[in-house]
Amino acid sequence: MADSIASQGGEAHSAYLDLADHGSIDAAFSEAEKTLGPILRLHGNGAALDVANSRDLNALDIDIETFELTLRINLTGHLACVKRAMPAMIEAGDGAIVLTSSGASYMPEHIRLAYGVSKAGINQLVRHVAHNWGKAGVRCNAIAPGPILPDDFPQMELYKMAMKSPRVGSGYDIAAMVAMLLSADSEWINGQVISVDAGMSMRG
Repeated sequence: MADSIASQGGEAHSAYLDLADHGSIDAAFSEAEKTLGPILRLHGNGAALDVANSRDLNALDIDIETFELTLRINLTGHLACVKRAMPAMIEAGDGAIVLTSSGASYMPEHIRLAYGVSKAGINQLVRHVAHNWGKAGVRCNAIAPGPILPDDFPQMELYKMAMKSPRVGSGYDIAAMVAMLLSADSEWINGQVISVDAGMSMRG
């Protein structure tokens, strides 16, 4: 991805990061800081999707190891990133964090218990950070993306029926909201979970 951005005239740097490994998180931040200086903008976007799509079942059938692994990656790993980034933000009096939640955080499913619980934890994490460090200049919000699917997705027509838009979503729709929340345009937005899903959820 970094090479692709650079080939189009942009500037990007890449570093390996494993959300299940706190040492990996610290090493990635250290590498980024050497290149870019203090990290004052953070987008936390990662999840154990392979686990969610295969072993993440209902409360009776899920095994505890799957549940704990999902939370370690989807929630604890994001907390580790937030903890690593925040001291520089507090010192600068200027910081913005955007974490990726999901509609599964507030809409129950027949399966994917661990995924939904982990994303609900993300929602509470952003509220906690905003509540405690908003006056120190740190903003922390989350986005809950709608489905970004290929045209040949088997259930595409069902998703189109649920969307209140004449078109399906793209990665640009999600990136635009993240960019806005990391920019000065959102200085008065803090502790929010914003759905970017063409009105599929319509929650208050």
